[in-house]
Amino acid sequence: MALTPTLTMSAPGIDQFSSTQLLQTARLFASDPELHTLIDPDEDTSRWIEIDSSPHHQIWLLSWPTGTENGWHDHGESASAFQVLRGTLLEQTSNEHRREFRTIVAGEGRSFEPNQIHHLSNVRTGTALSVHVYAPQLTTTTRYAITPTGLQSGAAAANAELDW
Repeated sequence: MALTPTLTMSAPGIDQFSSTQLLQTARLFASDPELHTLIDPDEDTSRWIEIDSSPHHQIWLLSWPTGTENGWHDHGESASAFQVLRGTLLEQTSNEHRREFRTIVAGEGRSFEPNQIHHLSNVRTGTALSVHVYAPQLTTTTRYAITPTGLQSGAAAANAELDW
């Protein structure tokens, strides 16, 4: 009996990535010893530099000068992962009206399913750097505000490039 391979669109592969694969990709790019040279560590504003993309993924290098943050947001229909390559980031997530805090130092990272909400900031001295991977490409994001009843979306999904 001959076996015929079955194609499944829901399995990770060339055009889809598991959370583990996204985090491994972020780690791989963050391990580039020259990556930090793309950012001036003395700049006082955040920078986003796209370092790779295809129709199925997007990889960015982000800088986080002291005191910068990106507010409460999700990544729309994109799964994502990030890896800190220099410095420390404070991540906040929300779980049933409770904020949870994680300190993520150089060499550590996290992955997310689509529509997961979080907030990142650099609360330490010095510019932090992180690599972020999105699959598929990041095209929408929703911003959120903290209210007495929890996180509420501030507006409909907006074009990611304009908001970031």
